[in-house]
Amino acid sequence: MPTIRERLGAVSVKHKLLALFGCILAGFCLIFLVDLLESRRIERTLELERLAVSATLDVLSMRRQEKNYFLRHDAASLAAVRRHQQAAAAAIAALGALDPGNAAEREAALRLLREYLAAFTALAGNSEAPAMDAPAALFLERSQALDRLEDAIPPLSRGLARLRAQEKRWLASGTPASLARLEGEAAQLAALARAEHDAAAAGRIDEYLDALRAYAGRVELAGSPSAAFVAAARALEPVTEGLRSHYEAERAAIARDAAIASTAIQAAVVLAVALAAWGVFRSVATPLSVLGRHARRVARGEQTNLDPAAFSGEFRSLAEDIGRMEKHLVATILDLARKEREAAEEARQARKARKRAEDLSRVKSNFLSLVSHELKTPLTSMVGFAQVMKKRLERGPLAEAGARDPELAAECARFGENCGIMLDEGHRLTGLIDNVLELAALESGETDLDMGPVAAEDVVGRAVEPFLAVMSEKGLQFLRDIPADLPPLRCDRERMVYVLRHLFSNAVKFTDAGHVACRVRREDGMAAITVEDTGRGIPSAMREAVFEKFLQLGDSLTGKMPGLGIGLAASRAVVEHHGGSIRIAGAPGRGSQVTVTVPLAEAA
Repeated sequence: MPTIRERLGAVSVKHKLLALFGCILAGFCLIFLVDLLESRRIERTLELERLAVSATLDVLSMRRQEKNYFLRHDAASLAAVRRHQQAAAAAIAALGALDPGNAAEREAALRLLREYLAAFTALAGNSEAPAMDAPAALFLERSQALDRLEDAIPPLSRGLARLRAQEKRWLASGTPASLARLEGEAAQLAALARAEHDAAAAGRIDEYLDALRAYAGRVELAGSPSAAFVAAARALEPVTEGLRSHYEAERAAIARDAAIASTAIQAAVVLAVALAAWGVFRSVATPLSVLGRHARRVARGEQTNLDPAAFSGEFRSLAEDIGRMEKHLVATILDLARKEREAAEEARQARKARKRAEDLSRVKSNFLSLVSHELKTPLTSMVGFAQVMKKRLERGPLAEAGARDPELAAECARFGENCGIMLDEGHRLTGLIDNVLELAALESGETDLDMGPVAAEDVVGRAVEPFLAVMSEKGLQFLRDIPADLPPLRCDRERMVYVLRHLFSNAVKFTDAGHVACRVRREDGMAAITVEDTGRGIPSAMREAVFEKFLQLGDSLTGKMPGLGIGLAASRAVVEHHGGSIRIAGAPGRGSQVTVTVPLAEAA
């Protein structure tokens, strides 16, 4: 049979959280219910207290009107006494309707009200009760005379204010204690006036004190004809005040009990929530801690033995998922390790192949440079001898003899043609050797550029000059577009002419009809020199390949063309040494545009 702990462990985290939320909600509901009950009880007690206060105030007003009646004997005061007595009796009766308990005090208050009204009615029917007499009038006159002292003697203003407040309390209550406090306040005020050396003011205050005592004695005399009336009047106020105090104390007790109950409920709710939260925390934190330790061991590559059966609820599914992820992760790591080894081997082979290619390229460059140097000297001699032989055949003794012998003239003509072919091939080979030497020098970094300001018009003119005759023979139009306000180029004149001659050579070579143009524009602070033609164009896939060494464009477009295929590679090296760039645009069948960027002298 499963234990309680096992049963709780089988509960899902979701249901545990719902239980925790239920505890919190139940606590709030209990607190709200206690507050609701407390507010209703306090409202009832406040209503009872209000009725008790109303009865007390009516009793005080009734006693004040009683004094007024004994001083004046007017019908209005008599009616006011009866009205306040009835209002006090109605308030006490309402207390009985709302609060059936505490009946003894209410009955005592109602009995005293009835006895008071009966005794007061008997006294009011006595024709010997005097009307308002001289002591009352004298007291009013002396009291009003004190009002003028406040303006005349400012130091007495505070004492006069206290005297006025105490006088109102005595007139409202009529108790001996309030009368004694009023007399003491008047005596202190008279002593203060004497301390201020104002005998007149002290005399007025003494006169007020005498009138007060006479008026107080007259009020007691007027209210003493009936012992029953005096007993009822004196006992009435403490009873009504006791009712008010009782309900005030009851309201305070209700508030205190409600506060205690609310605090107890809150403490119980907090304890229950804390216990529930601790249980949820343990049921969540413990499996998470185990899974966390397992994940860290997996991250360190250690051997793990996660058992999903050791978990319950959602954590069992989570442990199963983690186990599957771990297996997949191990398989992935092994696969990555295998691929890493393969990639390392491929990288090693690639480095080896690259080193071999670099070695071969270096050997090839050294070989070409060596061969070019070795070939250039005899080739120069051969070209020189061919030129001398051609001149001798044209203007030497053989030419004179040929004028007399037609067969000799024909043989000299054939020799002259052969010498011309030798000269053309010699010049072509000289150009190829120069290209090889230039590229080798650029790649080795041994080339020093003679930088200086050069007019674009001068560079373009010198570069295109050797090709103007060929353009004319092929019927090609040459266009030149160079702004007059273009600043000078900052370049090596001879090497820039070398670059543009390669571009013009290719343009003329691959253009059969149309035009060849050279346009110069400013582009981002540099000069952009574009050689444009209307030839076959260059496929986009070949635009970078044409700059590779020993790749001839004719191989892909028109068959084998004369040359080694290093002209554009050497041109790019020269341009990049100038800090510029070279790019190709166009499309097959619509010509091509090769643009070279060169720094301007003003930008430097």
